[in-house]
Amino acid sequence: MKIMQNKKDGSGILMFTKQEVEMLNKRNYFTLDAPTLKHFSNTLVKLAAEINEYLPSEVQNLTSDEGQHLNLTQNDKDVIEE
Repeated sequence: MKIMQNKKDGSGILMFTKQEVEMLNKRNYFTLDAPTLKHFSNTLVKLAAEINEYLPSEVQNLTSDEGQHLNLTQNDKDVIEE
């Protein structure tokens, strides 16, 4: 899995390999071993630290509720611009 943020509009994508998509289709979840979970968390922390740099000002102060479901199909894009 690769996580990328669009530096023009602040949107982002999670890109999965064919094998990862097959795993998600089969089980609807991933199991991450400790080293992979560490890499994943490192990537998320880096993204969290840099995210506001590219978000529109009206989005920067949005808040989220714990356990809130994120609608991932709402703004489905085919390509991310870097």
